[in-house]
Amino acid sequence: MPKKESKKAFGTVEKNIQNRVKNALVSIFLIFLIGTLYYWLFEGYSLIDAMFFVGITISTVGYGMHEELSNFGKFFTLMLILAGLSVVLYNLSYVTALLVEGELIKLMKQRRVERKVSKIKDHIIVVGAGNIGTQVINQLLRLNEQVVAIDNLVTEEELREKITDSSKTKNIVFVKGDATNEEVLLRAGIKNARALVTTLPNDVLNIFVALTAKNLNANIYIVSNISNLSNLTKFIYAGVDHPIATAEIAGLKIVEALTFLKKRENIIDVLNISDKAFQVEIIDIKNTKLAGKKIEELRLKEKYNVYIIGLLKDKNLVLGPSKNEVLRDDSKAVLFGEINGLSKFREEFLNS
Repeated sequence: MPKKESKKAFGTVEKNIQNRVKNALVSIFLIFLIGTLYYWLFEGYSLIDAMFFVGITISTVGYGMHEELSNFGKFFTLMLILAGLSVVLYNLSYVTALLVEGELIKLMKQRRVERKVSKIKDHIIVVGAGNIGTQVINQLLRLNEQVVAIDNLVTEEELREKITDSSKTKNIVFVKGDATNEEVLLRAGIKNARALVTTLPNDVLNIFVALTAKNLNANIYIVSNISNLSNLTKFIYAGVDHPIATAEIAGLKIVEALTFLKKRENIIDVLNISDKAFQVEIIDIKNTKLAGKKIEELRLKEKYNVYIIGLLKDKNLVLGPSKNEVLRDDSKAVLFGEINGLSKFREEFLNS
């Protein structure tokens, strides 16, 4: 079934159920009313007896036939039984079919999701629950952000298995569907969302998601994954505020780590700022010329433009240690500075 037809079919399920229930109630009421009026006006029953007789007739309970019932009354009663059974069985079979096909359960799940989404604001929508999307979701949950995830292939159960902190699952709502569809984005609360992250592997789909999202909420902040940098301008035209070429960034970080790898280095990250390369690394103080010295004595800023931004003692990290801190053999120093300055620092203090 084409996407458009599938969306239309699913959107009419709830309306069909409501119409069926309404028609069933109206039909039963009319049958009950007609039967009651007939027995009351034409068969001479009291109003209470007429209502009671119609009730036991439609329900097929039956406490026996009224002695004064006319021949036409017997025929009318037979038609009443058939009409009552037809209405009840027809509507019961419809509801049963919905249950067997799973449409009713699907509708109930959708309603539950819509109720959850309606209660949140300033949330972040993450489109795509693949490798990148899952990492984004886990990091957002770590920061206690409210997340609505959208995916057409992954199930809610599969996504929850990928959440690293099970205590944070209450902060995530899952919407199954195609995020290029306006209805799906509306179910995800796009109009009240603060930001949208789209991590689909296809640039065309990411661009289409961005266009649809901006059309529904012009102020939403959009971050998107790019597979091909030649499509960068298209992402910008689509309204993406922060396009990220994840493959290129990962490749750059790997090469930088290999390029600057030294025997005694533990590189955390390499940063490029204003055409200058900076590096964050961890150095083991043991068996170096740093042991026993105060941070102030090293004059790292003046000589190398390098800073000790933290000390690792056992499993504890001390950020911004005092200049009077003495460096111990059982500690590790977290350094930040220009790569050239760190290289000179290593030559003087680390190389034997």
